[in-house]
Amino acid sequence: MHGQISREIFWNMETPGAFPTAQVLLYILALGAILFLIRGLLKSGFFTRVKVMMKATGSETDRLDNPGERFWHTIIDVFGHKKLLREPYQGTLHFLILWGFIILFLGAMLDFFQVDIIEPIWGVHFMEGNLYLGYSVITDLAGFMVLVGVLMAMARRYFFKPAWLDEKTEDMVILWTILAIILTGFLLEGLRMAATELKAGDTMYEYAWYSFGGALFGYPFRNASMEGLRAAHMLTWWIHTFIVLGFIVYIGYSKLLHIFVTPVNIFLRNTSNNPAPIRVMPPEMFETAETFGIHKLEEYSWKDLFDSEACVRCGRCVEVCPAFNTDKPLMPRDVIQNIRNYIEQKAKFALDVDGNYRILSDEEYTGPALIGDAIDKDTIWACTTCMACVEACPCYIQQFPKLIELRRYLVMMESDFPAEVMDVFKGMENNSNPWSIGSHVRADWAKGHDIPLMSEKGGAEYLFYVGCAGAFDDLNKKVALSLAKIFKTAGLDFAILGTEEGCCGDSAKKIGNEYIYQALAMANIETFKAYNVKKIVTMCPHGYNTLKYDYKELGGNFEVYHYTEVLDKLIKEGKIKLNQPIPDLGTITNHDSCYLGRYNQVYDQPRNIIRALKSGNLVEMQSHHKKSFCCGAGGGRMWMEEHLGSRINQKRTKEVEAAGAKTVCTACPFCYTMLSDGIKELELSEKLQAIDIAQLVAKAAGIDLKSGGEDKEAAN
Repeated sequence: MHGQISREIFWNMETPGAFPTAQVLLYILALGAILFLIRGLLKSGFFTRVKVMMKATGSETDRLDNPGERFWHTIIDVFGHKKLLREPYQGTLHFLILWGFIILFLGAMLDFFQVDIIEPIWGVHFMEGNLYLGYSVITDLAGFMVLVGVLMAMARRYFFKPAWLDEKTEDMVILWTILAIILTGFLLEGLRMAATELKAGDTMYEYAWYSFGGALFGYPFRNASMEGLRAAHMLTWWIHTFIVLGFIVYIGYSKLLHIFVTPVNIFLRNTSNNPAPIRVMPPEMFETAETFGIHKLEEYSWKDLFDSEACVRCGRCVEVCPAFNTDKPLMPRDVIQNIRNYIEQKAKFALDVDGNYRILSDEEYTGPALIGDAIDKDTIWACTTCMACVEACPCYIQQFPKLIELRRYLVMMESDFPAEVMDVFKGMENNSNPWSIGSHVRADWAKGHDIPLMSEKGGAEYLFYVGCAGAFDDLNKKVALSLAKIFKTAGLDFAILGTEEGCCGDSAKKIGNEYIYQALAMANIETFKAYNVKKIVTMCPHGYNTLKYDYKELGGNFEVYHYTEVLDKLIKEGKIKLNQPIPDLGTITNHDSCYLGRYNQVYDQPRNIIRALKSGNLVEMQSHHKKSFCCGAGGGRMWMEEHLGSRINQKRTKEVEAAGAKTVCTACPFCYTMLSDGIKELELSEKLQAIDIAQLVAKAAGIDLKSGGEDKEAAN
């Protein structure tokens, strides 16, 4: 290759030897675009919202710990689209647009260094030969990447738009502007090539198709006059330039700001040093606090408010929300967007003449309220805390915890909650269970079965924390008994607390009654410590998550396992033999509990156990693993009526039927109850059955649940 394989960067825009007018004007305009971008940030209210965030009083975890891990995770997630590509279509179009623009930007920087730095200072023209040809191929490919990506986005908007995808003017402005940038860019290249490369005899004729995009656009004009090509090229150059610069300016006025904000939010996410699946709101200080929960914007943490800046309204959280999918008034995206809008609304009342933000008392503030105006009460109570929104969000926004903090205020300050919850609170306070059954019968399920009690045994390697459902609910008592018998058969050193056990408090906490939750939790923690408990195995994923994470906030540090983790280990170690076939199971599907799966990443263990059975074959429902659909009972919804929309458990039951399964396996008392009810409500009892995994293991191991004596053959 030789030096003539190249191109003139400002071809047709500058006269050789004359003052580079177009080049200088371009840089002046570029500087102006950056200044207008900054002005856009000021006008858009971004810095005003930052002032509000700086006044936030809510406590927050350390968001700058382990900066190395944070940095590399952010790099991999942003440039590798770690979460975005979980949705192949949307992820692919965004990946193509992002990387196409990155490559085009780097190509523009190469041009800049060539024209303004390398050649003027050192007299070296490096953009030639093989380097130039490679540059031509890569940049044209990048242009087509962006073109394909934006056309995919437009097709999704115009031809198969999902019901949950909202649309604002800025969405189409962005897409059409990107399309205009790419088309005018290719046309600009094509006109230059038509004049300099695509005519027979041109010096670069044999290399023209290395710039395949420009060649395609320029080929129809190859026979046009030079004067016409130059005029069209100059006009296109200025049109292209103004569109690009306008696009830069528009970043400050639109959701394009996420280019900068979203990577920051990813960097600030929970890390391995803070492994709780969601930010656990610290316990209320009942001795000193004047109000509880959140009803004022500033009571959120700065990170809660910063989340609203990172949201790009992509709607993935809405797509997976069980409340939205059963026609309830909850769209997690809108919760975050409403908070963002409310920040600006409140700032109008709280900014002084110098532009400083001050926190107003309830008496001073006369504007719209956070609860009721910005976020509707029905929205607050519709959430099942399934965490699907958090899991789906590519920006690492935590949507639903913001609703639970509003519930705290409604419950503890206003006594404003669904009427049916009153009996649940009374039951928890008086009898330490939501059914309000006498606590003295908490261990009756174990009578006559020789289940070891901690008070009699004095201590054990594992505390089997049964939970309220296992102790009081007829359906789930069978599960508790199955687990206790399995543990005995396997030789596990365990014991139960019996009547000394109390409710874990999960439902109280998620409904918003922090007072009852703390009372229940502290009582349990005191009991656990009295028996020197180190390891706990739970039957319920809600208790599992609460004991594992929330109790730490109150000084309860325990090693907590869900029973599927323990059973999976015991089966692999050969301590449980699943030799007995189970009739009438048919095709099996597993329902991933939200609190077991998305909260704690326990997906494989239940499936390992099902596959170890000598019966049935396992199939997956449409929604499974991280995309599993909620049963509808979380967030205290187990105890509330579904007055709005359709029933969540019925929608999930229909997915079981659609999967072609006869048996749906659960590993959660709430899920077991909700799916069993869904089958009855839809009159599908002749086609479907729900059963807990522990019951299947007991049957396959040949364990006798009717008497106190276990089948000794099961362990051999």
